[in-house]
Amino acid sequence: MYQETIKPAPVEGFEPMAFSDRVMRICSARGSELSIRPANLQEAMDALGHARLKLGQLVPDEIVVRALAHNPEIFQLVGKKTEGAHQAFLAFLPLNAEGARKLASNTFSGKRPDLSLICTPGETPSAIYIWLIYAPSALAPALRALGPLLGRLAPSGCPLFTRAVTGHTARLFPAMGFGQAKATYPDAAEDLLVLPTRLGLPALAEAAVARPGTITIRIARTMEDMMKCFSVRAATYMAEQECPFNEEFDGNDFCATHFIGEIDGEPAGCIRVRYFAGFVKLERLAVRHEFRASRLSFRLVRDALSFCRRKGYGRAYGHSRSDLMRFWGLFGFRPIAGRPSFVFSDVAYVELEAALPDADDIIAIGQDPYVLIRPEGDWDRPGPLDLSRNRPASTGHARLRARSCGTARLEQSRTGSRGEA
Repeated sequence: MYQETIKPAPVEGFEPMAFSDRVMRICSARGSELSIRPANLQEAMDALGHARLKLGQLVPDEIVVRALAHNPEIFQLVGKKTEGAHQAFLAFLPLNAEGARKLASNTFSGKRPDLSLICTPGETPSAIYIWLIYAPSALAPALRALGPLLGRLAPSGCPLFTRAVTGHTARLFPAMGFGQAKATYPDAAEDLLVLPTRLGLPALAEAAVARPGTITIRIARTMEDMMKCFSVRAATYMAEQECPFNEEFDGNDFCATHFIGEIDGEPAGCIRVRYFAGFVKLERLAVRHEFRASRLSFRLVRDALSFCRRKGYGRAYGHSRSDLMRFWGLFGFRPIAGRPSFVFSDVAYVELEAALPDADDIIAIGQDPYVLIRPEGDWDRPGPLDLSRNRPASTGHARLRARSCGTARLEQSRTGSRGEA
């Protein structure tokens, strides 16, 4: 048996963002609350001056002055200044679609930002670049104060980008859920960090790093589709990880559902789903090396989970390499408490599980019976057997009787021949 992982309570403004459980627990805990408000120019200069005394060289004053004139909301004071203490603040740049694209492709300057790439008040950003968080001795309250601000700026969530400028932030940001941006955006700067939304990075991905090509995902229904899945897995696991054939093709392929992903018609990725009592298992996610800069892996997992939810499953299970747990965490997967890692095909894995929210359109007994005999996963369109619903039932019965009578006459003919012999 294992212990259930306790999920932190939701936090206003943080729900769409993929902050770590640690941050969510800190922000959902009761504690001293701090207000957050835009700074006027003098307040911003004073706060920035105090921060320089401790952190050294920061963005020049004239750059901040120009940025504040463009968008007065980008410098937020957290709490009240107390005697002898430095003012806590958050400075950020809300980026429009072009700004997000340039940041992800390493052509955006945070030291001298192009103001045409920065949103004006009221515009919804495609991404937010955090210039600086300065909250000495008040990090937890400052994070709690950040939630309502994020909820107002980007109600549906958007990626957060930043850089670690001190040893403390180099440890802090990964603990908050930030990861290296280059892992998702190949052209990003080496030191750029990103915190995605809980559904991945769909909006920014299309604008910033999607290569030319159209992604299509479907359930494998033919032997040709299955051969495409097998080819992708062979190129990924057998060629790159040197996995033996009989370990990669383990005897479970023809009792599972496979999703094949293509880019411009070229087989590029796949994932397999198997079914157990009360849960589904996602496995064999593979994307060919030349397509890993695309959003295909996110799309494959998202579509597979949506399919499982519609089939009525509320729980998903899987195995992840330790270096890929961050990816699976975007979809709600968490390590199972008390379960050790284990090894197969010479790779160490961790057991993960996720609670799946109920779908509004679960396939269930009591619905139109034609829905349940349509092609798997294609339940919303009439299937081949829907065409027969308007055909008179007697026609079908007549054919059955004709076949039965023909079989009986043939049997009598054979019996009679044997009798005469």
